[in-house]
Amino acid sequence: MLIILIMFNLDDSLGFLLNRAAFAMRRAFEKRLAKHGLTAPQWAILARLWEEDGQSPSVVGRSLHFDRPTITGIVDRLEQKGLIRKARDSRDRRVIRTYLTDKGMALKKQLQPLAQGVNRIASMGISDADVARMKDCLRNIWRNLKA
Repeated sequence: MLIILIMFNLDDSLGFLLNRAAFAMRRAFEKRLAKHGLTAPQWAILARLWEEDGQSPSVVGRSLHFDRPTITGIVDRLEQKGLIRKARDSRDRRVIRTYLTDKGMALKKQLQPLAQGVNRIASMGISDADVARMKDCLRNIWRNLKA
């Protein structure tokens, strides 16, 4: 039986390339967010609340794959910055909801273009069709590996 060993090339590894691209995108985005005193995780929580205000921190955390201590700390910092407020659910007092303040809502117009700009820079030289295929491939990779 003939066994052929194929050399593993880290620089050509899918995981390495994905991680490198994600790191570069995050670094570029965080550089822009820093001018607003925010981090990428803080922005992600605001973005979820811009989609649907009044979610519980646990729901937002699950959607972003943040563990409980992480989401709690980020929500507390956003509250200290005056971007969100917490309130008890009127139907179930055990549940805490997070709501955007006027200041948090106003940031949407400033921050969404920053995210779109980083996406635009990252996809320079790549056709819209290839970007759509890449997103489909990334979703498939995520589905294949989530457990």
